[in-house]
Amino acid sequence: MGPRSLFDVIVVIDWSASSTPKLGADSIWLCEHGQPPRNISTRAATERHLHQLLSDHHEQRVLVGFDFSFGYPHGFAAAAALPGSRPWEATWQHLADSVADDERNRNNRWAVAADLNARLGTNRFWGAPPSNAGPHLTARRPPGTAPLSLRHTDATVRSTSGRLPFAPWQLLGAGSVGSQMLTGIPVVHRLRHSPALIERARVWPFETGFTIDPCEGRSNAIVFAEVWPSTVPLDAGSHEVKDARQVLTLSAELAKLDALGLLADRFAPTLDPLVAATALAEEGWVLH
Repeated sequence: MGPRSLFDVIVVIDWSASSTPKLGADSIWLCEHGQPPRNISTRAATERHLHQLLSDHHEQRVLVGFDFSFGYPHGFAAAAALPGSRPWEATWQHLADSVADDERNRNNRWAVAADLNARLGTNRFWGAPPSNAGPHLTARRPPGTAPLSLRHTDATVRSTSGRLPFAPWQLLGAGSVGSQMLTGIPVVHRLRHSPALIERARVWPFETGFTIDPCEGRSNAIVFAEVWPSTVPLDAGSHEVKDARQVLTLSAELAKLDALGLLADRFAPTLDPLVAATALAEEGWVLH
């Protein structure tokens, strides 16, 4: 008998912070392994689709991978004076309370970023349309600001893959993952706390710890994890749209590792105790 898989269902989402409904390249793509990828035009519709998908798989173990960072570098929550004993949770709660995002993707992320900069006392976040720029949010990276603040996991991904993760502070332009975090984290937060899912759902590694069984022995567990599709070579012939290829390829890779009994170890990387503590408290970790 072969190894028992951790998950019955694996889903990977390529996120988008578009301010209008959008399909095709640079929009939201979702792939449940074994199914064709789905292209969804808005974040609100994606949230509803995920909620329904997770509810439909009510007796199965589901891994849901999102391609944006789940945490900011160590010290962010304290510097922004966000209340709460667990820094990652304080940040998530603040974004869930502050970010407004409607059915047409219209959102207030520029104002939220400007407010965070005011809290930080420095313009850490940057990159906004001129009409949304101001004293607390600039269109370009302010002179003298470090171009990149890496989490421990980002440095690890860089050393193993040779690819440099983007900083969470850039909100607009090539490599602007910051807006994806601002619009994506509130969605994961709401799914995690949905009355229909709350007993099943956990965020890795913040709530599960670094463990070979993030499902905690439960047959209906939902595990939300941060992924980075660029860590695996793309199947160039799988789809004409790169974002679709990314979710197809990564969901297949994770399913393959799981079938071989190799995925469990990815949830329990061997880390320096101080690095692990920082990741669990605030920074998070990339499943790779």
